[in-house]
Parts: sequence; structure tokens; C-alpha cells
Amino acid sequence: MADLIHVVEQVPRRVAVRAPLGLDDSSIAMVVLWTLLRWERTFWVVCLENLGVDIWNLTCELDALIRRKKAASAVDGPQPHVGDPWSSRFRQEVDRFLNPLLDRAEQEARAMGHRYLGSEHLLLAIVAGADPPLAALLARCRIHYPEVKDAILAALPQSPSTAANPEPTPAPELKRPWGAGWDTTAPGVPRRFGLAVLLLMVTLYSVLFASMQLLGATPVTFTVVAVLVTGVGLGQPLLFGGKYPRAASIWVGACLFPVEILVVDVGKWLTLAEHSVSVDAVAESIARVALSIPGGAFFGYLSGGLTAGVFFLLDRYAKKPGAQRDSDEGPF
Repeated sequence: MADLIHVVEQVPRRVAVRAPLGLDDSSIAMVVLWTLLRWERTFWVVCLENLGVDIWNLTCELDALIRRKKAASAVDGPQPHVGDPWSSRFRQEVDRFLNPLLDRAEQEARAMGHRYLGSEHLLLAIVAGADPPLAALLARCRIHYPEVKDAILAALPQSPSTAANPEPTPAPELKRPWGAGWDTTAPGVPRRFGLAVLLLMVTLYSVLFASMQLLGATPVTFTVVAVLVTGVGLGQPLLFGGKYPRAASIWVGACLFPVEILVVDVGKWLTLAEHSVSVDAVAESIARVALSIPGGAFFGYLSGGLTAGVFFLLDRYAKKPGAQRDSDEGPF
């Protein structure tokens, strides 16, 4: 799975450095295949070599095909946001064509009875759905879907049940490289959290709780604030498809904070010795819940700004020269 994650994360940068290469299914398939060939010598490369495929010749011909398509795309003018691989809009445009390819790779994995998704399934998806220019190139290099699939199946270890049953059984659950799959990601939010992101988030929580400790906050206040901040952080990528993080922050704060106030009041009532609640206490609780709605929206917006600021700082750091090694250096 690690090799597939590496390949997918490189695609936006490799497309951007080849501007004005157009964004379409054909271009994405070519760039993904080129990235697979540039990756380390995995077992599916050995499978192609066993079929008599000249990997170096395949790489050269594919690079020439990409250059011709790039020259043809230049006639139509530059694509929007091409050249900035860190632009969220450009990454969303790339994902729009990359997601169907990954979905076909998942179908290949299920058809082969595999409970994981790897680069070999991505290769089969590219070969099966190649457009005429790419299909002609693959045919010249003696790459055909049935032969490649048989070679990969023969190279993979099979369980006794799979070996006895030639018809593969679709896996009931497919383990994807990242938890949410490859649905459209929230703008500015990376697909995977690295160690630096986790440490930064823990540090922010520590600063927040330390400040509350200095102010003499009670454990109930600690819990309310922690749940509100965490809920806002989760609501930004989940609500509205991640397209409107500010609106999501306001909605989560306006809905979650009154619920927390109500839970706190009910908890206080349950701890009363006589287990009786006066009408005045109920009216006071209703008024407090009603007033907490705009307050929750305000604090939700502040929490959302803090969360968005974290990702903004990380994005600015990623854009610094030398922050990430460019793997596109080479003869192609």
C-alpha cells in the first residue's frame, strides 16, 4: 500500500511540472503509469520483464508520448492553476480524473479476491482502460491485459482456498491506503497526517488546556471546550463536502455547544439529593441553552479559524524551497 500512496501523492506535482499538459483521463493515466515506472523495481515490474517487456524502452516511449500530448495541449492554452501543485483547486481538478482510475483499480482488486489495494491493481486499471494512443504504445511493448493479470496472479502467493477455486471471491472488505478512501478531500487538508501535524495539534491542545488551568477552569469546562474544539475540527472536512469550512465551523458550534450546556444542566439535576427540579431551574436552563446558540456559533468560528490556521501554516511550510525533495529530477 505504501508504494500506491507514494505514487498517488506524486501525481499532482508531476502533472504540474509538465504544464501545459491538459487535465483529462488520458493525461492522468499516462502520468500515473510514468510514475509507476519511475518507482522502485517492484514485483509487478519483474512480472513485465518476465513477459519480455523492455522497461527502459517502455519508459522512453511513454515519455515521448507525454511530450507529444503536452505539445498538443499547448495549442489550447495553459490550464487553470497548472504549475502550482500545492493549489487546492488544482489538486481537486487532478483528483477529479484520478478518482475514477483508483475506483477501477479497486474493482480489479475485488475481482482478484484481494483484501488490499496496490500498485499492481493500478497498473491493471491503466492497461484495461487505456485510450487508443496509450493502448497502441502498450501493444508495441507487448503489454496485454490478460497476460499481465495472469503474470501478477502467478507471482502473488495464494491461499489454499484460492488455489483450489480458480474463480476469485470478491473481498468483503477492501483495505484502502488511507481511511476515507479517495473521496474529494477538504480544501487545504492533507490526505494523511504526518508526525509534524500530530505534534503540532497536541501542542495546541496543551497550550489551550494550560491556559484554562491558569484561569482556574473546572473539569466540566475542560470537557466542554475539548469536545467543542474537536467537533469543529472534525466538522470542517465532513460537512458540506469540505467546501465551506467556515460555515461548517459555525454550524457545529451553534449545534454542539447548546447540547453540551443541556447535558451539563441535566447532569447537575441528576446529582441533586432530592432528584426534584424546580420550574425556575428548567426555565433558567432553557434560557441558557437558547443564549448559547449564538455563543456556540462564535466560539465555533474561532475554533475553526485556529484549525484552519494550523493547516495554513503547514501549507506555507510545504511551499518553501527545499521543504520537499523534488523527485522529478532525472532524464525525463
